[in-house]
Amino acid sequence: MRPEARTRFAPSPTGLLHVGSVRTALFNYLFAKKNGGKFILRIEDTDRIRSKREFENGIMEDLRWLGLRWDEGPDAGGEKGPYRQSERIGIYTDTAGRLLENGLAYRCYCTQERLDALKREQLKAGSPPRYDGKCRTLSEKDVPAGVTPSIRFRVPEKRITFDDGVHGTLSFDSRLFGDFVIIGSDCIAAYNFAVVADDALMGITDIIRGDDHVSNTPRQILLFEAMGLRPPAFTHIPLVLDRDGAPLGKRHASASIKGLREEGFLPGAILNAIARLGWNPGEGRLGLDEMTGLFSVKRLSKSPSAFDMERLKAFNKEELARTDGAALLELAGLPVERGLLDAASAVKRNAITMKDFKTLITPFAGDVEISGDIRSMLMEPYARKVLDALRDSVFKAGLLDEMNYNEIIESVKQATGEKGKRLYLPVRGALTGQTEGIELAAILKLLGRDRVLKRISAFLA
Repeated sequence: MRPEARTRFAPSPTGLLHVGSVRTALFNYLFAKKNGGKFILRIEDTDRIRSKREFENGIMEDLRWLGLRWDEGPDAGGEKGPYRQSERIGIYTDTAGRLLENGLAYRCYCTQERLDALKREQLKAGSPPRYDGKCRTLSEKDVPAGVTPSIRFRVPEKRITFDDGVHGTLSFDSRLFGDFVIIGSDCIAAYNFAVVADDALMGITDIIRGDDHVSNTPRQILLFEAMGLRPPAFTHIPLVLDRDGAPLGKRHASASIKGLREEGFLPGAILNAIARLGWNPGEGRLGLDEMTGLFSVKRLSKSPSAFDMERLKAFNKEELARTDGAALLELAGLPVERGLLDAASAVKRNAITMKDFKTLITPFAGDVEISGDIRSMLMEPYARKVLDALRDSVFKAGLLDEMNYNEIIESVKQATGEKGKRLYLPVRGALTGQTEGIELAAILKLLGRDRVLKRISAFLA
């Protein structure tokens, strides 16, 4: 019987959460939920210099905002914790100690200067850099005084073969990388060792991650075997690229979840755009439950994918159009009241982002500020004539609606002789302080007769 599926997302809190990392989190989340298992959040914060709690908090806030909630983690607790690597130092030390006792690891006293010189010689000779095993058989009498050793894993000479969920069967020769450090001379666990100790003790059954980790996998499999454990199932997915073909990373602030939130993109749209990075769940917007039902590692692509901002915008436009007006007003920080609810319903289909929505609904939420090029345009004699005629026509009208809009505009046209932009731009500019937006007929109806007259008169005065 297959054990309970347990996946993990293990970010380093050294920067903002970005699109590529969310893709990894999303696929691990979907796999766990599809198989009735658990999704674990683990913080890999052993980089003491670059790791910051503010980044950790930001990562968790962004994941929650996206709807990717974990079953176990730093704030959620769980039986397999702690869930920060910085709190697991004793676990790594004990695990390395057992490997030493069993002859599966040894202490290495080589200085960094010697290791750097060895690497230079190997590269010069055209050989792959690897430790030469100098301390592998070091006797106690040859141990140098005053040197704090690192701990190296004793790599057996063998071929490591595993079945990858995307790439199929992969095979590596251990002689290409040699004995590697698992605990540094600073007593900090090396990445590959800490990851394996964590995955083993947390019972991780399946790992979905970027294919930049493929080269780490044979080392990790050897460590699992040395601990007498079965390795998890590995699935390596091609990296997400930017539009220039470079791997998307933390340096791309515009592709961070924080950046996308600030630009006005909604969680559902972001998840739908990210889900299409190396996976094709079909057309149309999907909720997390629908994605879960459709997810399969067998349908993940071997080819790299580029983050498509236009696709994100399309999903966001759809997301805005289907979101309740009251919810949009709350997101925009505006009161949920009848007049604004009508305006929200009218303007949301013209918006691509929440920034657009806030701009489009501003004329209906309070007084309008007219400045810059729009003010200059409205000061032109032809524009003032249009506004004079509009005021007269609206004053004679009853309630404003789409029915009498055409009569009002026709009256202004006859009175001024203007048409096209010279007719419509002054009307839109005076009523909204903008040059684009929803149809003028809808603007007049939403503002109502009194507000239309007040705005025109205020400007003309």
